[in-house]
Amino acid sequence: MAQSSGIEWPESTWNPVTGIVGGESGPEARPMDPAWVTDLRAQCRRAGVPFFFKQRGGTNKKAGRLLQGRTWSQVPEPRRTS
Repeated sequence: MAQSSGIEWPESTWNPVTGIVGGESGPEARPMDPAWVTDLRAQCRRAGVPFFFKQRGGTNKKAGRLLQGRTWSQVPEPRRTS
C-alpha cells in the first residue's frame, strides 16, 4: 500500500535507529506537506523507532518544529560497548 509520503520500506529491509525528518530551508526551499511527515512518524511509531522532526523548513524561520501541536525530539537509547 502506498503511503502519503510516497516512501514505504518493506519490514525486511527497514532497520533504522532513528527517523529524522525536516523540510528544506533557504531561499529556494520547496514546500513540505505535513501529511508526509505525519506518515513517516506513524511508520516510525509502528516500527518502535524514535522520531525526530527537525524543522518545517521554507524561507520563514517562524515555521518552527511543531508537528500536531508538539515537538518531536526522540533519540535512540545510547548503545553500550563492552
